[in-house]
Amino acid sequence: MSIRFLLVFLMLFGYAGLARAVESFLAPAVPQGSIEVRLHATEAVMPNVPTVASFGVPFPRGSISNAALANLRVLDGAVEIPAYVIQLTPWRHRSDAGIDGQSVRVALVQVEVSFPTLSTVRSLTVEWGSAPRTLSRPTRALRAATWHQVTSGSFIAADNVFEPNVLAELPAQWLSNGVLRGSRALTFDPGNPATRDDPATNDAILTWPGHQEQERAHKNDFYTVINEDDPLVTVANQCPYKTGFEPWLYDRASVMFALHFRSGFVKPLREALRNTDFYRGRINASGQFALDPTDNKYSFNESLAYAYWMTGDETFLPAITSTANYHNGDPHAWSAGLGFWTERMVAFKLMSHLIDYEINGTVARRDSVDAMIAALVVHQNGSNGAIPSAGRIDGGFYHTGDQHGDWDSTAYGASTWMTALLTEALRRAYASRGDSDSAQMIRRSGTFLKTALRTEAGAFGTVLAPRYVIEYDGTDFAVEDPLHDEEHALDVAGAIAWADYFGALLDQRDHTLAASITGLYVTYDLGVNYWIRPAGPASGLPAFRVSPWRKWAWQHRGADGLSFAIAGANAAGETPLFGNGFESP
Repeated sequence: MSIRFLLVFLMLFGYAGLARAVESFLAPAVPQGSIEVRLHATEAVMPNVPTVASFGVPFPRGSISNAALANLRVLDGAVEIPAYVIQLTPWRHRSDAGIDGQSVRVALVQVEVSFPTLSTVRSLTVEWGSAPRTLSRPTRALRAATWHQVTSGSFIAADNVFEPNVLAELPAQWLSNGVLRGSRALTFDPGNPATRDDPATNDAILTWPGHQEQERAHKNDFYTVINEDDPLVTVANQCPYKTGFEPWLYDRASVMFALHFRSGFVKPLREALRNTDFYRGRINASGQFALDPTDNKYSFNESLAYAYWMTGDETFLPAITSTANYHNGDPHAWSAGLGFWTERMVAFKLMSHLIDYEINGTVARRDSVDAMIAALVVHQNGSNGAIPSAGRIDGGFYHTGDQHGDWDSTAYGASTWMTALLTEALRRAYASRGDSDSAQMIRRSGTFLKTALRTEAGAFGTVLAPRYVIEYDGTDFAVEDPLHDEEHALDVAGAIAWADYFGALLDQRDHTLAASITGLYVTYDLGVNYWIRPAGPASGLPAFRVSPWRKWAWQHRGADGLSFAIAGANAAGETPLFGNGFESP
């Protein structure tokens, strides 16, 4: 049976199964447990000289109270060693005082260790919920004692970038619980190595099992965007991340963190911290990014929060708030009279205010997030009749071409890939309230997104892909021929998968979404091979192509939870007919 026949079959009939229990959005609490932490020395560490390792330990909500941190111990083998332990951030909740601040989200742990050689990996155990800690370090070590200036590799001394002396590797299974990211993910296939793959080998494999194509591309293209694809790639064909703003769109450092969270690989963690420090060093007091200070699309705080949570370095805190402040003036409540409004603009504002709220917990940020959610509900419902209702496809955040700038000035339309960005922010909002408004908006977005899909001939063959935009009634682009946008297949697939997940969670599942997810992932899968050129380095070109540079971030930043959303919705045994990565765990 051909793939095309299966896709058509699924589009017409969905898949079999009964609606059953759904995997919980937040990972379950772990009141008692332990994890292994592997410590890696950098070149700043002297062999056999004690050095402080500083790292954050995330906990699922409800696992451990601040007082119970007294029962967090660090063991070297079976022997307890002195540790400095404090809460970095509590779990916050925007409406339930019984949850807000009652348990630890991230704890800071600092220990002193020695490395016989720089290649030695020290393995420690962090244990909680049992015996009290008997050995404590008296004071908190600050950045000056735990970080050093980077002088080689992705940054040199002139870049004034710093990184931790010791890198702490936590288990990917633990990090994939979504405590930091805001939503859960599944870990990488264990056969995926940390090193860059052979492009000739990968190019010869058209389709990997499950979602391994996505995992391999996330990793391999990471090496391209840090200019470690191949030594033969010329400077002119390398990513200009030190001088150009375009590679930073969609927060490249946060996508490196997402790669680390799912894989456990140390190199993405190191580069994420380096890139975040470079970025933070170019954020001014107003939250503007020096490489493009006029456009707040380049002002993010997600990677800044991850760097703070992973290391405990408080110097990231001011920029977390200032970058959120830089979005304050953007309108989130849509009206016909606005001069400019896009889903991306509101997504970035909502995400930045959410993260600042998660870190600082201010009433002003909480109220700002609540106001944005309320305005988006009104907007998706048609803005009290301001958006045409006859024939309107449900789920889109419709606005005019004048406001967006990419279609007929008076026509009402909505963008697919920008909707994916917005529903990613809504997922993070749901994590801090568990509200039906956010859940329903995500669920309803699936109807809009599936309606915007078309099967047409494109660069990858005849495949299913999202249009850039559709009008409110489902008709096509108003000015030019519809854009068949294969390059947004993965991020839109991820958004539809989460819409399907929330449909299952709310017991309002649209089973036709499964075919859309499958079809889009097939498109993405084919596209990965399209962009591999094993012979490229011989001509000074990357073998694993990324073009434009921001594509790596837009593809992977919101799709990291794709496989969890699919498996989570099908957790009780509801199995799609097409098994390209959609088997129940």
